[in-house]
Formats: sequence, C-alpha cells, structure tokens
Amino acid sequence: MDKYDYMILDIIQTYKQEQQSHIRLAVLERNFWKRIEADTDLSVGQARIGERITNLYLDGMLQNKNGYTLTKKGREQLAFAPWKQNEVA
Repeated sequence: MDKYDYMILDIIQTYKQEQQSHIRLAVLERNFWKRIEADTDLSVGQARIGERITNLYLDGMLQNKNGYTLTKKGREQLAFAPWKQNEVA
C-alpha cells in the first residue's frame, strides 16, 4: 500500500464520521481527485482510482453495501497511514 491507498481509506472513514453514511463511488472519486490535484508526484495514469479501490476491496480493507465503508481490517490498516505516524499527540 502507498500513501494514495491510505488516502482512499481516510476519505472513506472521514466521510463515514461526518455524514454517518456510506460513501458513494462518485463522491469517493471526486474527493480523491480534489486531494491529489495539487500533487505533482502523481500523474493521472498513476492514480488508477478504480484499480486502487478494487485492490482494497479484494484485500478486505473495504466493503460495498449501498456505498463504501471500511472493514475492521481497513480501520486497523488506516492507523498506519504515513501522515498519522508523524503527528504529535
């Protein structure tokens, strides 16, 4: 997993906390593109949002039941997100 996979997990979790509902694919994609639009390290071809979501789903990190939500495994993996390791509590 790279930082963009963690970003997808974070988008899903943040949406769930704020909206109290599962995130739809269109909203997930829109939020992902908004977050990476200023990222010069990632080209459109490298983003492969659909492939990333599919791989996270197959790895058991998220589930789709009328929208995407994290599984227990996904929530546990999100705790290891690169940007969270450097934050001071």
